[in-house]
This record gives sequence, structure tokens and C-alpha cells, in this order.
Amino acid sequence: MNPLKLLEPDEREHYEFLKTVFEHEFEETHLAFRLSGKLTSELLNLLPLCAFLFEEYGFPDPEYSGLLYQALTNALAQYLAVFHFLVS
Repeated sequence: MNPLKLLEPDEREHYEFLKTVFEHEFEETHLAFRLSGKLTSELLNLLPLCAFLFEEYGFPDPEYSGLLYQALTNALAQYLAVFHFLVS
């Protein structure tokens, strides 16, 4: 079963936005995760960790979308630093 079908509509929007940020800011890691089959599960792991950011910046309020994008980029960088540490 596709785990994305279990997401609520707002969670699905958050997932898609998070995926876009990940793809644009961490292109090589995004590709590696996609090719290894880990992309969806990693993004699903990140959703609850980033939920407060979506709430804080009022997603999808365009006035704060740049700030949200930057906050998510920082959260992804921290997550990937820990992930890299754990798999090294």
C-alpha cells in the first residue's frame, strides 16, 4: 500500500512542499535517497518533525513562504547531518 494515501490533504501538501525543498537544496542526497528507495520514508519521518514549522509560518501563506523554505532547509540540513553521522 502507498503510505502517501494515508496522509490527510494538508499533510500531503506539506509532504510535497518538503519534497520540493529537499530536491532543490539537497539535489545529490535527494537523488541518492530516491534511487535507494528511501526518499518517501525519510520524508514521512521528517513530516512530524517539521509540522511546527508549517504551523508557525502559516503554510501556504505566500507572505511567509520564503521564511518557511529557509526554515525547512535548515531542518533538512540538521536531519541529514545526524543521518550521515548515524550511517557513517
